[in-house]
Amino acid sequence: GRMLKLVEASEGGSAIDVQGISIVPGDQVGEDGSQEVDVVAQTGAAQDLAGAGSECGEVNGVVHTSSTAFGRCRSLQRQWFLCCMMVAIVLAFPLRDIGGDSSILMPKYTLKLPGVIMIFLSQGLCLDPTAVTKAFTQCHIIIYVSIFAFVVYPAVVMVVTTLLESMGYSKYFCTGMVVTSVMPTTTAMSTILTTMSGGRVPVAVANATLNNLMGIVCTPALVMLLLSGTVSVDFGKVAIKLMYSILVPFLCGQALRRVDTIKDFAVKNKPKFSIFNHAVLVVIIFCSFCNIYSMQLSDYGVQWYHIMTQILMNAVVHILICALAWVSTPWASMPDRVAIFFVAVQKTIVMGLPLLNELFNDDPLRDIYALPLIMYHPVELIVGILAGGRMLKLV
Repeated sequence: GRMLKLVEASEGGSAIDVQGISIVPGDQVGEDGSQEVDVVAQTGAAQDLAGAGSECGEVNGVVHTSSTAFGRCRSLQRQWFLCCMMVAIVLAFPLRDIGGDSSILMPKYTLKLPGVIMIFLSQGLCLDPTAVTKAFTQCHIIIYVSIFAFVVYPAVVMVVTTLLESMGYSKYFCTGMVVTSVMPTTTAMSTILTTMSGGRVPVAVANATLNNLMGIVCTPALVMLLLSGTVSVDFGKVAIKLMYSILVPFLCGQALRRVDTIKDFAVKNKPKFSIFNHAVLVVIIFCSFCNIYSMQLSDYGVQWYHIMTQILMNAVVHILICALAWVSTPWASMPDRVAIFFVAVQKTIVMGLPLLNELFNDDPLRDIYALPLIMYHPVELIVGILAGGRMLKLV
């Protein structure tokens, strides 16, 4: 197997935690005296992603990988979120009268809203503010990642969707693609892929964390800016919803971290919080597809085969963005370049879907807009695994 040497861990000797991954400084290795870090994937997520092309093990703090079919099988078995998401999509059809907004259960208020609040409360609990301060030690990387995620990425997608609409492609899917493009990056996935690809993990952790914080403000602002003539969004109403459903729970979580016992509990149970957040997402996806199955999609010019086409469009756009991110960072060292790449090109479904639901809460087409984002997750996972294997050889 290969040994991944992850350099320049935090100098203070404290651990960096991100959704189930604990990263702590280790021994000095190599002729240049660069610092190695131990990577312990408490939830097995790192092994899952590496396992698509290799089996991953951890010996004395060093991740080793070896290509085996067994590793690939374990990876598929452990991708429980994707499996549950597919099951929810299938079950939503026979149960559409239960999970739809018009159901007597009123899932919009009894499931979705409480779920969104709990997601952002747990995000606040689990987010270490020191990870953000560490990002400011490399301002040029912060500026690049922020501009790429919230300016370049949406600009490219706007060009693509304009061309697609001129060719008669569904304007609702185009709107969903634009909304997806302004979402913040992933935290766990971008960090895990950076780890498996030999990139500089502290750079990925710090920039992913900061990018998610920026997304709470930037995403709603960009949606209103780019789609002001396409969808009707009441800024005042949306601002109030975002305040009580997202910002207040997040800030409460951060405030609770000041209590040592609560902070220790959050750090210790971070993998469980991650599982809970993804379980809530499965419920939201189930309710979204209940609404979609209850709609007459043909009335909006949408056919079921368009969904398969959208998966292809997601893949094309993501590969284009990946190529652009890679060719535009020759100035960075290779470990930094890998970290920048994975943070810049990923889009989160964990924060993205709740944000989208709150932004378009009263729009009957909300769930159609969500389809490109929901289908983007498997695409970026597969592309990330394939690209990571190549990058490991370059680091």
